[in-house]
Amino acid sequence: MVAQGGQRPWQPRGSGLLVAVVVVSVVAVVVHGAIALVLLNGTVRRTVAVGDVAAPSRTPVASPRPWDATPTPAPTPAAGATGASWTAPDGGGALHLDHSCLIADNPPTAATFPVQDPFGTALSDLGVGAELQRVYAVDGRTLAPADGAGPVRECDKQLWSVIVAAMPATVRPFLKELVVFDALLTGGTSDLYVGEVVPAESDASRWRLAIAPNGATDLDVAVTVAHEVGHLLSLNASQLDPAPSAAACGTMWTGQGCLSDDGHVMTFLDDTWSDAEVDGWNDAAQKPDHERDQAFQDFYDHHAGSFVDSYAATDPFEDFAESFGIWCALGPGSPLIPQAIEGNPSNGHFKIDWFEHSSSGINGSTRDSCTRLRALTR
Repeated sequence: MVAQGGQRPWQPRGSGLLVAVVVVSVVAVVVHGAIALVLLNGTVRRTVAVGDVAAPSRTPVASPRPWDATPTPAPTPAAGATGASWTAPDGGGALHLDHSCLIADNPPTAATFPVQDPFGTALSDLGVGAELQRVYAVDGRTLAPADGAGPVRECDKQLWSVIVAAMPATVRPFLKELVVFDALLTGGTSDLYVGEVVPAESDASRWRLAIAPNGATDLDVAVTVAHEVGHLLSLNASQLDPAPSAAACGTMWTGQGCLSDDGHVMTFLDDTWSDAEVDGWNDAAQKPDHERDQAFQDFYDHHAGSFVDSYAATDPFEDFAESFGIWCALGPGSPLIPQAIEGNPSNGHFKIDWFEHSSSGINGSTRDSCTRLRALTR
C-alpha cells in the first residue's frame, strides 16, 4: 500500500467536465492478507482515440513532517544507535525465510525512530497496535541500524535479501529506510497493514518501506514485497516530469511532481481501464464518506472481471501494484495465481499478462529481479 495524501479534481481526456472528488480513505484486505490504506490525489486525462483509456488516479503525499530538505543518504541515527551495517549479496543471493522469522509475535525491542526522521516517528500510519521492531537506514544494498537496538538481526538479513532480490537496481537508490514492525494478529490474520511505502514530503527520490512479516508465509512476504516494489517502481522521481504546481500538470500531480505521460502508471491505465470503469470509479469516489466503502464494493462487483481483487478496484494505483505483485512474485502461468485472485480465477488476468507482454519497458527492467523473487514461491 501507499500512504498517504489528499485528493483533487481530475479531468477525463477529451472531456470539458471537471469532477470534484473529495478526500478518500479506503481500508481493504489485500489478497495476500495485507490490509492497506490509500489516500491519493491528481488530475488525469482520457484520450480521445478509440480504445485508448486512462483511469482516475490518486497518488501518495506524505503528511507534513519535520525534515531536512537537503537530500541526504540516510536518516540521522537515533541516540545510541549501534551495530555494524550489513550488505545483501547482489541479487539477494539464495532466498529463504526461516520459520522462526515468521512467528506471530516477536519480543519487544529497544528500537526507536531516528532523530528527525524524514518519514515520521509514529506508527499511526501502520494502524493502531503496530509494534516497532527495527529501523534501518538504507544505502543501495546495505542496511545500517538507525534505531539504537543493536546490529542487524539475522531475520532482517533474510528479509532484506528478499527485498534486494525483488528490487531492480534502478529503483534501489530511491529507498532510504526500512522499518520492520509487528502487526497485531487476531484469528491468524493481520488487522494492520503488512506493507507500506511512503515518500519524504515533496521528495519522490527518498522513500521508506515498512513491512510486518510476523505470522506470514513465504508467499505472503513475496507478494507483499512485490506489491510495494510496484509502487516504488511507478512513483519514484524518475517517473515524474517537472511541473511547478498541480495546475500546471497535464497528467496527474502526485504531491512530489507530475506523472510522466509515458510513465508506467499512465501507460498501464491507458491500456487496461475502459471508459466505463473510469466513470464508475469516479462515481464511487464522489460518494459521501459513509457510503464510499459500499460504493467501491459495488464498483468491484460490477467490474470484477477486470480486477485481481476488490482492493485493486478501490484505486488505480493499487490496481497497478496488485497486478504487478502477482505477476512479479508468481510469474505467468504459475499454478498459484488462482489462489491469489479473488473470485473467478480469470479475474484481472489480462492485467497480469500486460506486465508480461507490454511494450512499456517494465518487463525488461524487472524481469531479472522478479525471476529471483519467484524462487521464494516455488
